[in-house]
Amino acid sequence: MADHEKGQAGSVAKGPGSVNQAEYAEFHTADMALVEAAAASSEAETTLPRKELFRRYWPAAVYSMLLSMALIMEGMDVGLINNFFGVKAYLNKFGWPDANGKQHIPSSWQAAIGNGNNLGSIIGLLLNGWLQSRFGSRKVYMAAMALMGATIFTLFFAVNVQMLFAANILCGIPWGIFQTLTTAYAAEICPTAMRGYLTSWVSMCWGCGSFLAAGVLRGSLGLPGDLAWRVPYALQWIWVVPLFIVGYVAPESPWYLVRRGRLEDAENSLRRLARKGHYTEQSMAETLALMKHTNEMEKVEAMGATYRDCFHGTNLRRTAIVCMAWIIQILNGQAICSYATIFLQSAGMPQVQAFNFNMGIQSVNIVGTAVAISLMGTFGRRTFFFCGSTSIGLLMLVIGILGFVPGEANIAIAVAVVMILVNLIFKLSLGPTTYTIVGEMSSTRVRSQTIVLGRSMYVVGQIILQQLNPRMLNSSSDAWNWGAKAGMLYFGLCCIWAFWIFFFLPETKNRTFAELDYLFQKRVPARQFSTHPVHLFEITVPGEK
Repeated sequence: MADHEKGQAGSVAKGPGSVNQAEYAEFHTADMALVEAAAASSEAETTLPRKELFRRYWPAAVYSMLLSMALIMEGMDVGLINNFFGVKAYLNKFGWPDANGKQHIPSSWQAAIGNGNNLGSIIGLLLNGWLQSRFGSRKVYMAAMALMGATIFTLFFAVNVQMLFAANILCGIPWGIFQTLTTAYAAEICPTAMRGYLTSWVSMCWGCGSFLAAGVLRGSLGLPGDLAWRVPYALQWIWVVPLFIVGYVAPESPWYLVRRGRLEDAENSLRRLARKGHYTEQSMAETLALMKHTNEMEKVEAMGATYRDCFHGTNLRRTAIVCMAWIIQILNGQAICSYATIFLQSAGMPQVQAFNFNMGIQSVNIVGTAVAISLMGTFGRRTFFFCGSTSIGLLMLVIGILGFVPGEANIAIAVAVVMILVNLIFKLSLGPTTYTIVGEMSSTRVRSQTIVLGRSMYVVGQIILQQLNPRMLNSSSDAWNWGAKAGMLYFGLCCIWAFWIFFFLPETKNRTFAELDYLFQKRVPARQFSTHPVHLFEITVPGEK
């Protein structure tokens, strides 16, 4: 180990490990005081007023929020894909008459077009797990943004459903990269006390995209011919150049630089992420010492940064939690809000009124996430997740019961109102909190890989829903025509999720990455994470108890 990397910490259990234990102990003895001081400073910051916290680290907040705006593009496109099936101009261009002579796109093709995006996302996710660890966040972000600008052309000039399917696969690749890169970047560039706010902002960007999609779709209904669907796609080009520039000027993640041994660059990045003069020479030395210590702790579990390392030692438990968090976010019933226009039209609501209600449903995205972000520093992640899952489950039960009420026209408005409540609660809880959980739960050495694996499970869930939801919600001759009765299925799933959250989801609020490493290494039960004492210099080597 190089001399400049030696420094700090305490007792390491003897036995077979993935690092040289003598060097590890030597590294941790010299800088113990620096690490303890940095940990104490991080804990003290958790009690600071939100205004003071953002005053100290406003550059980190700005860079994270701007880069996360790439998710506005994705949220907008997801909203467009599912709701275009309720636009007559879109159906006239890409559809054909059904058995009753009504212009439609079959449920199988609706599912295929939506899943094209998901297939591309899986490719992008897997690529990002390798690219971000190798090249850093900035370079990968800029390359993905350039690719995004190119792939929008394929959507804009599509002439049939086959081309739409291929175009969505191509667009899904950069979207898959943005999905995980922005969350990992937000978690790594801010102090512990700010992680919840900035990772939750990713969900806000999704919500803004969904709302923009609803507004653009409603505004384009009166446009002649193909402009009704081409204009919404073209508007996505507005984001490409500004966000590419943001990626160019943004600082690299200091955690990535520490993992690469570029300590001087990490110091420069940390200074750029805080207000001018915030770091003294002493406080900078303390911060870097804690980051190096955390990195060395995690080398005990995994020397590398590969997908295989996500399943070794305590990383297996962390990966499972991240995967479950993403699964719960997609398989709770809120996804039917993405099909609001066809859902409400199948319940007997006219097209224009359905699109008006869709705007109302999507408008709560921004309000709900804003409230969640403001409360993130007060309530724990477990609280948000448990309350959100149970509340959405109860609302799904209400929707399911409404599906058994005779007369479609009698329940359309009632279902729309409940869907607004579902979207509001989702954006108050499961929506933003998922990004916080996955950003905090994973080991820093394999953060991008862990988030990629979890997000891949989300996409798998999305693929399942793209097959189920069109068939359950559509009233066409080739669909199941469940309508509101589909709420019963999601009620059952939410009951399962609430049970898992209560017993298996740890609380990560106000815990540093080093403290979380310790708690996982000690195999602390999920319900004790918030109260269990932590000793940063007591490390357990895999294979020993």
